[in-house]
Amino acid sequence: MARTWGLSFGENERMELERIVMDKDQESALAFLQKVIYPKVKEAEKPGSCFHETSKPVEHLERPVDQHKKLGSK
Repeated sequence: MARTWGLSFGENERMELERIVMDKDQESALAFLQKVIYPKVKEAEKPGSCFHETSKPVEHLERPVDQHKKLGSK
């Protein structure tokens, strides 16, 4: 089964992404993936990360899962 990933980034990163898309800037797009997106994906893979497969039980976290921010919530 394929995994679903969710990640977040700040307003400055969102504006940079918008600029890259509007300008069709391929070089900056690759740099954005390497500098912003890929590190966040790698961080989400670490044990204890808030981003996890919800169909599997979560163990050994510093706080209960019900206290973790739910993706898409404010």
